[in-house]
Amino acid sequence: MKQKREDALFPAHAILAALRSSIRILRWGMLILVLIYLCSGITVIGPNERGLVLRFGRALPKTAPPGLLLAWPAPIDEIVRLPAKSVQDVALETWAEGTDGSWHDSLHPLRDPYTISGDVNIIRARFSVRFQIADPIAYEFGASERDALRDAILYQSVSRTLASMNVDDILTTRRDHIGQEAMRLAQAEMDRLGLGIQLLAFETREINPPAQVLPAFQDVVSAKVQAKTMVEPARSRAATIIPEAKAEAYRIEQQAQAYAEGLTAKARGEVSAFLALLKEYRANPGTVRTRLYAEMIEQVLPKLRVATVLPGQGAPLRLLIEPQKGDVVAPASEDQFGNVQALPDSTPYPSSPSTEDHENP
Repeated sequence: MKQKREDALFPAHAILAALRSSIRILRWGMLILVLIYLCSGITVIGPNERGLVLRFGRALPKTAPPGLLLAWPAPIDEIVRLPAKSVQDVALETWAEGTDGSWHDSLHPLRDPYTISGDVNIIRARFSVRFQIADPIAYEFGASERDALRDAILYQSVSRTLASMNVDDILTTRRDHIGQEAMRLAQAEMDRLGLGIQLLAFETREINPPAQVLPAFQDVVSAKVQAKTMVEPARSRAATIIPEAKAEAYRIEQQAQAYAEGLTAKARGEVSAFLALLKEYRANPGTVRTRLYAEMIEQVLPKLRVATVLPGQGAPLRLLIEPQKGDVVAPASEDQFGNVQALPDSTPYPSSPSTEDHENP
């Protein structure tokens, strides 16, 4: 009886031992699963990325730098990888020529997209924009369709820029201004909307009129280049001649001013001498007349040869003068200050005497 009871308990002990082994295995399995679940929150952030942690759907204020990021597993935390400091490119080719290679005699607004310049000319163009993420959080949560909004802002900015210019400037002299002005307008709008995008470059890859009228525009551009080529030598010559002419005019003006000042000073001196002589003459007319006469004789006699001075009896003074016959009396010359200078006499030749009367005052 006892043997039968032990035989009946043996399967129960075997089942119990099996259950204990299964529970032990299950316990270790659950522990391994818990460890795997807890380790699922560990994330590696790439070198050009920033890690953003969403805890219960709300973003934490700081982003994680590149490296190992420890966070709670889902659904507690969610890791969002954001691109950072990597330069990205956007091609604006909506207004470009079609790539099918077909030729059309006219433009169709739907088949052939284009934009318009400020003087209502049709423009076909391609642009390339480079940017990077300045604020990862704003870039991720700033707009629901950020790529479409970004492209719309870029197209709007370049449209406003082209609409403020005429077609000649767009195709020739102010092509660089298009990218600079469009980037300024686009950056201001993105900052206003808080998209977290920093524009780096706005390049004009291609900008032309439609192919149907391209030869006519090329002729205009060639004519402008030729006109500029002809104008530049004239400007160079003008830049050389005008300073020389100004220098010559300045020199002549200075000479004229010096000459005028000299004449004015001389005239003032003569006026002062004349006024002084007049004052003296009014005081002593006889003395002044005699002195003036004597000064005149001193100036004239060196040019003549005085033979005899005959005082008359109660008659005027008579001078017996022998002219220097054959000599040409040299004309008086003026020095640089306007003073009269008599040139020296030549050697006299003998001649017959002549008589000239002078009255003694």
